[in-house]
Amino acid sequence: MSEAIAFYLLSAMVLASAWSVVRNENLFHAGLSLIVCFVGVAGIYVNLDAPFLGAMQVLIYAGAIAVLLLFGFMLTHDLMKARQERNQHAAGIFVALLMAGVLIGVIVNSQWFPASGKLVTFGVESLAGRYMKQDLVSFEVVAVLLLASLIGAVVIARKEEGGRE
Repeated sequence: MSEAIAFYLLSAMVLASAWSVVRNENLFHAGLSLIVCFVGVAGIYVNLDAPFLGAMQVLIYAGAIAVLLLFGFMLTHDLMKARQERNQHAAGIFVALLMAGVLIGVIVNSQWFPASGKLVTFGVESLAGRYMKQDLVSFEVVAVLLLASLIGAVVIARKEEGGRE
């Protein structure tokens, strides 16, 4: 019973913070809400008896990626200011309804396979082996992209500071 209550509370936290990410006009505050959303997803992983995934969610997403986004937002000063004019509500609602229709159509028309009844043995060793052998190039590419985005944010911020003097 307590697991169900924790799941619903964490789900409400994730949905509320995700809504705040989408609706917030200040990008820094949206980034903080994104961190709360990532932590809530990590809590759901822990609640579903996957503490390793929860820890990785906190370390990788809430720790690294969200902090990188916040640094980028802070270094680019003009992005922090909210824009006054928004004329895309109708188009946004149309695209959201279209996407919901596509997702519902895929869910309804997909063939779902019944559970086999066997327990899946999946440990940290097999996950680490896959990341360090098969997906090593993907890890390195993501690391280089994150580094390049941080360097780009610093270069943009320095150009803006140089133009103000």
